[in-house]
Amino acid sequence: MKSKFCRFCAFYIPYYHKLNSSYARQNHGFCCKHKNSQTPYEHCEDFKSNEEKEKRREEKLLADLESSLTSINEISQILRERYYK
Repeated sequence: MKSKFCRFCAFYIPYYHKLNSSYARQNHGFCCKHKNSQTPYEHCEDFKSNEEKEKRREEKLLADLESSLTSINEISQILRERYYK
């Protein structure tokens, strides 16, 4: 079981800072339950596990990855047929 830190709570949304070509996670975030800024390692009194949310997120990422790989394979096949007759 994960500790009851804000970073593992379903109500916690981390803040990100936009860099040139990526995003960097900040050392604080927003608690939707208490409507205030939190650090990730504060103990949460109204803790709600984010395991279900993370599981759905992972399933969606895997489905999107599979779809992207299918598209890449289709493009690869088209290019091979066109240039390597």
